[in-house]
Amino acid sequence: MASYRRLPSGLWQATVWLPSGKRITHTDKFKSRVKVWATEQEDKIAKGRRINPNAGRITVGQWHMKWWPARVVEEETRRGDDAQLRLRILPYWGEWPLGEIGRIDVQTWVRTMEQQKVGRQAIRRSYNLFATMLGDAVLEELIQVSPCQKIDLPATPPKAPSWFTRAQVDEIVWRLPATHAAMVELMCYTGLRWGEAAAVAGADREDETGNPIDWLRGRIKVRGSLTQYGKWKQYPKTSSSRREVPVPRHVLDMLAPLLEGRAVDAWVFVAGRRSPKTGERPTLSGANFRVVWYKAIDAAAGDGVEVPRYDVHDCRHTAASWLVQQGVPLYDVKALLGHSSIQTTQRYSHLAPDAHDAVEDAWSKIIAHQARMAASGS
Repeated sequence: MASYRRLPSGLWQATVWLPSGKRITHTDKFKSRVKVWATEQEDKIAKGRRINPNAGRITVGQWHMKWWPARVVEEETRRGDDAQLRLRILPYWGEWPLGEIGRIDVQTWVRTMEQQKVGRQAIRRSYNLFATMLGDAVLEELIQVSPCQKIDLPATPPKAPSWFTRAQVDEIVWRLPATHAAMVELMCYTGLRWGEAAAVAGADREDETGNPIDWLRGRIKVRGSLTQYGKWKQYPKTSSSRREVPVPRHVLDMLAPLLEGRAVDAWVFVAGRRSPKTGERPTLSGANFRVVWYKAIDAAAGDGVEVPRYDVHDCRHTAASWLVQQGVPLYDVKALLGHSSIQTTQRYSHLAPDAHDAVEDAWSKIIAHQARMAASGS
């Protein structure tokens, strides 16, 4: 059923809920017009619900066989989605007819995953994928309405970013091969994501792949990234992630030797072994990089050095944390990291040296006032 409300601007807005669970709105200065629009939309929805009653007998497993090949997502997203389907969706839902799944059945599934101690993020990812799968079934007129509506999901409270101290990074870098060490230093100072750092090239390439280094200016132009398997993507994470970042001179001095004996525009970070197929040294593998990374951290622990076992991505958090602690404004950090919203950068605001100055100043005044009152005998 449509709902109506008057906006602060004085305009009227009508909201209509689609069978898929999504909503559409229409705004006009006359309430009568938005009512007419809403009625037309509801008529269209009602007509669209006259579907073949046998369509709902198709099982989730059968629908998956048709839906999965047509799904258009990034390679890495597809790999993660495939894991969710194999582990949590198809084993539970595979034999269920689409038309027999109700909202309470979906809620029971979510609750079952919680009882099985599945991680909160994994539950949300599995649910969102299943909701997309059933939403597309609605569009294909296999079912009338998606049962994935008003489902209570486990809360995922925000987690404070993890970061390394300079001394901890030194302990890790000292135990890494030269290529990996240079890449870690680059990420810890510039905040590049792993895929952005892996895509750094010695100079601009003719095919416009890679993130080229401007050696004279000490800058890297970030215009894309590499996947975990070395596939070039024409963009980083978001459009705002396209940026130019400064690079400290000591990091450039670590990068330059990695290009010796190779083309000036070659990928900077490549594997030590040559590919048996092409005879060339391929770009680094994300999985292998993490193996070497954790091996270095574990080696430090074996030597009695306390280094937290954080992920490689925490090098990015480290870059932001170091800068904020030195008083760099959040908007400058946002530009360096390529965040699309300042709210993302504000996760580091508590590290600013003046973060609590106002509070501490107020405490000083309160304590001083108490001391004066006590001295006067009041």
